[in-house]
Amino acid sequence: MILNEAQILERLVDSDPQRRIVITPLLKPEEQFGPTSVDLRLGTDFQVMRRTNLTHFDLMKDPEALERDMKQHMQCVKVKPTEPFVLHPGEFALASTLEYVKVPLDLSARLEGRSTWGRLGLQIHATAGFVDPGFRGALTFELSNVSNIPLPLYPGVRISQICFFQGVQTNLPYHKKRYSKYSGKSSTASSAFFRDPEYSRIRAAKEQLSYQ
Repeated sequence: MILNEAQILERLVDSDPQRRIVITPLLKPEEQFGPTSVDLRLGTDFQVMRRTNLTHFDLMKDPEALERDMKQHMQCVKVKPTEPFVLHPGEFALASTLEYVKVPLDLSARLEGRSTWGRLGLQIHATAGFVDPGFRGALTFELSNVSNIPLPLYPGVRISQICFFQGVQTNLPYHKKRYSKYSGKSSTASSAFFRDPEYSRIRAAKEQLSYQ
């Protein structure tokens, strides 16, 4: 069941912290509430991939070396509220919501783009629109411009919307999941693929084969 605007509002002011939805700052509720969703705003932090001298990521490096490579090749851009971040056609950038979001354990959520921006060619996520029960932090956007004109993106603009779905309370909230990597972030979080356990198993298998 998807929550409507009255149910979302009820959860936002619920006195029980286990049931309460947190969306803060909620600057203009009259602008942000829809029938079954709440609009979220673009934050001020962006990350773009430096392509100079970057051929590929060697996924067989150890996680610490891969993390250093990621930091070296990601350019962090901080934008003032009155200045745009210009996303050119075919470009990809990471950004985050202005709001901090906390999802109760009996709800899950989906982050979707607003049709106003979709009609201009802005996609706000590649595959990661699902938000697990227990998630807390700023949500990361995977921004792509699929149009043929540059898009100036200003912090504070409502580019997305979040909706909530009722479920059975989980015993494994996102922040307690063994391999969760993005909970509690207050700004844009780049990929931490190198912390997935599959790569350590592949490295171990390759080392074993090299000794045979």
